[in-house]
Amino acid sequence: MKWEFHYRAEPDYLEVIISGDISSEKLNRMAVERWQELQKYNCKKILFDFTRITNTLNTIEIYNRPEQSEKIGVMRTNRAAAVVPETYLNDFKFMETVYQNRGFDLNVFTDKQQAIDFLMGI
Repeated sequence: MKWEFHYRAEPDYLEVIISGDISSEKLNRMAVERWQELQKYNCKKILFDFTRITNTLNTIEIYNRPEQSEKIGVMRTNRAAAVVPETYLNDFKFMETVYQNRGFDLNVFTDKQQAIDFLMGI
């Protein structure tokens, strides 16, 4: 799994582009780096672009993601949108539900502009 960060000053969000085979361990490492990027720009909004991934997490891993996120310092005050491929939409919709049930502001989309609109409150 690879990732890259791009801060978008207008309209103020951090874009995280993820590619390859994802795993919980790698997502945790990425989250630590992402936290540093958010701090650097005093940014509270995140756009995850998962459209280049080649797999998804299993159900148990998805269910445990919010707890793992909290342990590494992910804040519930951040607003996040994830753009995902249609192939993995059901898995990510489950992830969306799990995160929202635990108080996180995460929504999943297959359209990038809709995800950006959500982040901007449109």
